[in-house]
Amino acid sequence: MTNFINLLPIVLVAAGALVTLAAEPFIKDENKHKILPWVAALFVACGMGAFALVNTDTVLNLYAMDPIRRMLGITVLICAFLGIAGIQWTLGHEKFKGGEAYGLMLLATCGALFMTQAIDFVALFLGMELTSFPVYALVGIRRHQENAGEGVFKYFVSGAVFSALYLYGVALIYGATGSTNFFASILDGRAPIYAVGILFVIFGLLFKAGAAPFHFWVADVYTGASVAVTGFMAAVVKVGALAALGSVWLGLLVTKANTAPAWNLAEPVTIGSQSRSLYLVVLIVAVLSMVIGAFSGLAQKSIRRILAFSAVMNAGFIVIGFLLPNYANNGSVQLGPMAYFLMTYAVASAGALTGIAYLAGKDDKNETLDDLQGVGRKRPFVALGVAVCLASLAGLPPVAGFLAKFTLFTDAFSAGLGKLAAFGFALSLVAAVYYLRVAYVLFAPRKCECEEKCCCKCTSSAFGYLLKFSVAMAALVLLAVSIFPGVALIG
Repeated sequence: MTNFINLLPIVLVAAGALVTLAAEPFIKDENKHKILPWVAALFVACGMGAFALVNTDTVLNLYAMDPIRRMLGITVLICAFLGIAGIQWTLGHEKFKGGEAYGLMLLATCGALFMTQAIDFVALFLGMELTSFPVYALVGIRRHQENAGEGVFKYFVSGAVFSALYLYGVALIYGATGSTNFFASILDGRAPIYAVGILFVIFGLLFKAGAAPFHFWVADVYTGASVAVTGFMAAVVKVGALAALGSVWLGLLVTKANTAPAWNLAEPVTIGSQSRSLYLVVLIVAVLSMVIGAFSGLAQKSIRRILAFSAVMNAGFIVIGFLLPNYANNGSVQLGPMAYFLMTYAVASAGALTGIAYLAGKDDKNETLDDLQGVGRKRPFVALGVAVCLASLAGLPPVAGFLAKFTLFTDAFSAGLGKLAAFGFALSLVAAVYYLRVAYVLFAPRKCECEEKCCCKCTSSAFGYLLKFSVAMAALVLLAVSIFPGVALIG
């Protein structure tokens, strides 16, 4: 029974969700956003602390734990903390009467944690749906806004289609292996069925991750949601989806070897030539995501849409990690660089968007480049944290994003993927332009005094303490894991 300790962080976060939902009707409307966020943040902090107690056992052969899964779980909770702070600021200033958003965020966080630990396709599906349904509600929680309704409709319909595609793939995998475990052996003569099934599963997870060519929902949904929810989606949902995809990838590579490796940093998994046909699929996804994300982001003025296409582009960078250290030539792979990149991206993206929610003021529609010009001069503490997060996304030293990109691209060169690495590096320079443009706009002189009045009229600090702390925490985490990367990688 001791191995159930690995589920303790999830249990604590789920308990927080139940407590906030149960307490919400008994709290006055004007106090909901002053009490419930702190309760939710407390349970998230307890969940982070609980990761110190986990071990490397599996739970019912459904969930696994190792140092990288622990690190990704902590990343999910850091981003959830940022999401709670951002949604408190947004809904508090809008005088939103409901407090269910905090419980929904915690439930989605539980789903993402399940996704990071799952080693079974059915267990993974439960985590996916537990993440998705609360996020649908969070995207459309402000029902009076037209963009919110449009965004949640597109997200729900397309999400249902790809969930069905995922389940059909799982059914085929079960028919080919007789099991739903990631590491089950393929039965004789059923390899083609398994190949089709695993392809459908990968497509379902790539949709959740927002990678091209399954990114069509990202920009509209990110625009329809509030800025804080956008940051939550860009980080928590993406970490869950790409962590699950990494586990499925390892399971796929060693299926015929009938072993179940962890996300080991030191010893690459070696696979046979039968799995190398997936190289082309990963390559296409990586190239399309990087190109579409980099150049589409340049044309945007809404910061939400900029970071939406940033999410698409970074999904392309991350899937390059599936081909390291030398997947193309000798069929070996290790996912440490991919996991480190995913962690830095998630924290930076959530931190930047949470800070933008604060800087946009009372109405977070005011988050275009023109609206935010100069607001960093009025609120330098949060703006500086946002600038650190943007620097990490751009890959500038000494922030962790630089080390993540440097490690990924140099390992790609070593793996014989020099052209892909050079192409990715060139596109990362293109993307750096729109990250740095946002940072510049925050501290640029304002155009006129009338704009300053309409953008900075939210001076109340009642909902700002948690947000300021969380953005500062994100910036410090990005600096710390750059100086001490081993702390992140060994969990």
